[in-house]
Amino acid sequence: MFDGQKVKKMRSEQKLSLKDLSDKSGVSVSMISQIERRNVDPTLTTLYKLCKGLDVSISTLLGADEQAVQLVRKSERKSINFPQSNSKYELLTPINEGTIEMIMIHLEPGQVDQQLVEHSGEECGYVVKGEMTIVLGDVEHILYEGDSIRFKSATPHRFFNHSQETAISVWAMTGRVL
Repeated sequence: MFDGQKVKKMRSEQKLSLKDLSDKSGVSVSMISQIERRNVDPTLTTLYKLCKGLDVSISTLLGADEQAVQLVRKSERKSINFPQSNSKYELLTPINEGTIEMIMIHLEPGQVDQQLVEHSGEECGYVVKGEMTIVLGDVEHILYEGDSIRFKSATPHRFFNHSQETAISVWAMTGRVL
């Protein structure tokens, strides 16, 4: 479950009103309030928008303090599950304000990210198992097991899996995730 109190804390630290964050992120005042009060979990798109409005990475919103050496054991990984999605996102890097984040995405058969997302930085992905399609702008790229791809994150993008098996991919992202 997502801790909406982190959004409230960061918003307060930046001296932003609910309206200010709504204007910066494109998320309604009502939705931000519900998230902060832990009444609802944000969708992936909403989480990206909040990160953009707060100028932080996803791992910062989910996270802890930065340390000199950081290790994430498999058993200690944070998972992100989004409403209306069977996909699972595992954070492979420690939750901090570093300049690179790594995630493992498990896309179930038939899973489609409905909305294109865009944010600052770059992304590089590697398909560990199965196949997946990434839409970059108006162009679809089918990635098979062992394939990799790199692109500017400002290019609107989304993932889907039209195959009959779970697709597993690992992604490295620089910059702020939205």
